[in-house]
Amino acid sequence: MSFFETLDLLSDDPIFSIPSLCAADSRLNKVDLSLGVYYDEKGRLTVLQCIRQAEEILLKQQLDKKYQPMDGNPEFIKQTLKLIFGENASLNEIYGAQTLGGTGALRVAGEFLRKSVGSEIFLPEPTWANHKLIFSHTDLNLNSFNYFNDETKSLEFEKICSAIQKMPSRSLIVLQTCCHNPTGVDPTPTQWKEFSRLILKHQIFPIFDFAYQGFGQDLEKDAAPIRLFHSEGHNMAVAYSFSKNLGLYGERVGLLALSEPDKNIRNCISSHIKRLIRSNYSTPPLHGSRLAATVLTSPNLRKVWIDELDAMRTRISSMRKALMDGLYDTCTGTGTNYSFLGKQKGLFSFCGLSPAQVTYLQKEFAIYMPSNGRINIANLNPSNIDYVTKALRAAFQA
Repeated sequence: MSFFETLDLLSDDPIFSIPSLCAADSRLNKVDLSLGVYYDEKGRLTVLQCIRQAEEILLKQQLDKKYQPMDGNPEFIKQTLKLIFGENASLNEIYGAQTLGGTGALRVAGEFLRKSVGSEIFLPEPTWANHKLIFSHTDLNLNSFNYFNDETKSLEFEKICSAIQKMPSRSLIVLQTCCHNPTGVDPTPTQWKEFSRLILKHQIFPIFDFAYQGFGQDLEKDAAPIRLFHSEGHNMAVAYSFSKNLGLYGERVGLLALSEPDKNIRNCISSHIKRLIRSNYSTPPLHGSRLAATVLTSPNLRKVWIDELDAMRTRISSMRKALMDGLYDTCTGTGTNYSFLGKQKGLFSFCGLSPAQVTYLQKEFAIYMPSNGRINIANLNPSNIDYVTKALRAAFQA
């Protein structure tokens, strides 16, 4: 007899299970386009030079390994808030807490907002697959709104506006600040302005998932939607991640920010967030936050980082253009215009693949991706771009 004999076997994670499948594939030409990880032009996952140099600095300091405060490294929090809200932002209107990556920030935010703001949350359709899992475990009631038009491969601006106007007051809405995962399609500044107006008017609480700062346009422009909402007086939450832009994937370096100008209310927010953290993981990890703070506070390392980030963004853009050009050249006559690929930003792309075509690519070409057809552009390189383009052409025509 087992106490666990009534448990069901759950399915594998739809994204994290893919690398294992690819690794088990014996074909030499296999390509993994699944996880949201940046790879260089040779297909390698590398550690940024700014992080290597920061590690050398920290090693020489021979620091201790004591527990951090429940809400994390104060210098890390300060520097990250400035990165998000701007160097000249008034940080005394924002509470920040270090979290276990962006995922941890979303989970803590969900638990806190469920008790303090409301029980209804609205997610874009499509959105990052883990959003639904995270918020369902915080007892929030999941709702969705149309975000992406499969036919035009563009933002459903009018439908989003209509959906916001129908949301009950005190609802939560999840918005990705830039480089939308999985579509790569972001609102324009004018569209963000209208979203801000409607969300404020209808008393909706925005949660910004900010996982790709610097991969869209640059550090400043990618943060513009959050700074707009803050300047217009929103209460809001920001879930931030350094996994991608500092390459600190396994270090789990994230931050939750909550805007509130009233000091007394902000102190109450702090007490509740720290209680949630204490009851979950007690205190956040130390090393990654030290690395991030070292890079952000050193003018030399910060410049190295920005140069590296610019190079990553440029390489992704070049691969996106190569994919667009290759599909246009090879798929002429299919009736599909692939110029929409050039308008997408960040690591990911939707290029119109169906689940059946994804299965076909895996079976016939050893090309792996999630069933929704999301492609990690960062894993394309000069060595595989022609092969992937050829495979996609075959899938579209199969």
